Amino acid sequence: MPRASRTINKKLKTVNQKQKFQVSSFKFQVKSGFTLIELLIVITIIGILAGMALASYGGTQERARDSRRKQELDSIKKALELAKQDTPGAYYYPSCVTYDASGGCALTDTATNPSLTSGSTPYMNSVPLDPKTPVGYNYTPTPANCNGTCTNYSLKACLENSKDLDGIADLGCASGKAYTVRPN
Repeated sequence: MPRASRTINKKLKTVNQKQKFQVSSFKFQVKSGFTLIELLIVITIIGILAGMALASYGGTQERARDSRRKQELDSIKKALELAKQDTPGAYYYPSCVTYDASGGCALTDTATNPSLTSGSTPYMNSVPLDPKTPVGYNYTPTPANCNGTCTNYSLKACLENSKDLDGIADLGCASGKAYTVRPN
């Protein structure tokens, strides 16, 4: 019996020596770090994901600014309705003395136009400006040159999102869509 156990022990030692040799030679073949191709693939994937996130973020900002424009036009509409209720005798919207190149009227210019923010009854704290460009919204009272007897008006803001369902086609806007508010 002792002889058989020695043989088993010798075989085990031989097997262990072979495994150690194979393991040690394997360690010399393995290199640590990443290859250039692996790094390029990872960088490309990160770039694609970042591009998708930025495109989504830009569209979100456009929709947020368009939403703000719509809310501001609605608040200007409410102020115009209040101003109409306060006209003595008849109900008229504020007229416009000077028009800009687009045919609109500046609601904040108190020297030449009636203002919604000053006078005996201010209807708004301040007339809002476009969120992206510091210009006012297009207010056009009708009939043209109504001199205090304006019975209608149009408020317009150009939208950035050309797929907005509330917008109407307008060639004067960069996106081709505008949001227009008129009295009820």
